[in-house]
Amino acid sequence: MSIEIIPIGGYSRIEGNSVAIKVDNEVVILDMGLSMENYVNYQNKQTELNKGFQRRFHYDELLLNKAVPDYNFLGDDIKNVKAVIPSHAHLDHVGAVAYGMKFFKNIPVIATPYTIEFIKRDIKNLNYDRFFKKNNIYLKTAKLNSRVVISEKIEVEFIHTTHSVPDSAILAVHTPYGTVVYAVDYKFDNYPQIGDPPNFKRLTTLGKQGVKCLILESLYADFDIETPSEEDVRIQLRNTLSNMNLEKKLIFTSTFSSHVVRLKSLIDAGQSLNRKVVLLGSSLNLHSQIAKKLKKLKIDANIQVLSSREQIKSFLASITNENRSNYFLICTGHQGEEGSVLSKIADGIFGFYPNPNDVVIFSSSVIPTKTNQKSFAALEKKLIGLNLHILKDIHASGHAGLKDHKKMLNMLNPEYIIPAHAGHEKAKFIKNLSDEVNIGKTILVTNHERINLK
Repeated sequence: MSIEIIPIGGYSRIEGNSVAIKVDNEVVILDMGLSMENYVNYQNKQTELNKGFQRRFHYDELLLNKAVPDYNFLGDDIKNVKAVIPSHAHLDHVGAVAYGMKFFKNIPVIATPYTIEFIKRDIKNLNYDRFFKKNNIYLKTAKLNSRVVISEKIEVEFIHTTHSVPDSAILAVHTPYGTVVYAVDYKFDNYPQIGDPPNFKRLTTLGKQGVKCLILESLYADFDIETPSEEDVRIQLRNTLSNMNLEKKLIFTSTFSSHVVRLKSLIDAGQSLNRKVVLLGSSLNLHSQIAKKLKKLKIDANIQVLSSREQIKSFLASITNENRSNYFLICTGHQGEEGSVLSKIADGIFGFYPNPNDVVIFSSSVIPTKTNQKSFAALEKKLIGLNLHILKDIHASGHAGLKDHKKMLNMLNPEYIIPAHAGHEKAKFIKNLSDEVNIGKTILVTNHERINLK
């Protein structure tokens, strides 16, 4: 009679987040994420080899290239998996669902509304929808702040938290032997621009009832801060733009396409300048469609969303010296990604070139991987060469800082703490914190360990 924690991905590096929770002979998998750097590198390589054609990938080839979690490690436990439960709609947490479900039949993928809608579209875009239907793998929507019975010994609770994508959840796995809380990713934003503040009341109640284990993100545990609110970013955007001479200047902005809260802030900023807001890029189109459908974001007739190369090229061709002050552009390319709209503009691929002193605002931070840092540096160099006015880091993270983690520990008072979503160099900050506040025993783990909680 025990709970076993089985780290599968995200415990020796930042990406590819996935963990199995085994309760006696029943198993649930929380998150099924891509290792984005490896995935993008492999995707770019294959696109180049296939002369621009993007084919469907399969699990085994992605595993060979270390782009998906390795579920072969579960061995006989695979047949005991009762459900796959993603916490939110980010690719490093949910992007491997289409591929990783090859191991399973007749089980649900359970998540909150925005996450389910993203998975549904991802599966269809990758041509895996027929496979899911054939193997009776079905998508089930869970409301925020609700509990779902998984099996005789497992219930999962979806506790609302704030992050950079709507309907993000802290997962509480309730078992006869105690509760495991999975807080990967989260921030404590008391002034969110979409939805409610985090459900502090429920987290506090869980702490009073007793938490066996807390699996806690450690991505920014080395920053001794409370992560700023999205409201701070809105104010920063407003102040930055109001203090600039924008006459006859085109404004380019870029952020994470899934950062729906930031999209709202950018849209509001553009409209406050009485400019027409135009979203450019396929991933922005995807997330804005989902957000609009679920009424998370207002996309009215005054906002234009363009995704195809032809649409974007035609629109850019309509911009002149006389009308460029009319537009506020939100583009893909915040990481300098090859093939993004902003990169293509910098390369002149659309046949359109910005004017000197046009404004580029990066409302994002560079994810600290070698690929992203190299790509962004290359893009920035091109933009500087075009004599553009570049503003960077108008941003607040969607991840908790160390002071937020301290608040979480005080609320939950867990018996055990397992740092996740980074390597041991970040995890040690969580261990030091737990020692400082004398809460919980911290266990530093790597992928494919098995930790028995007695």
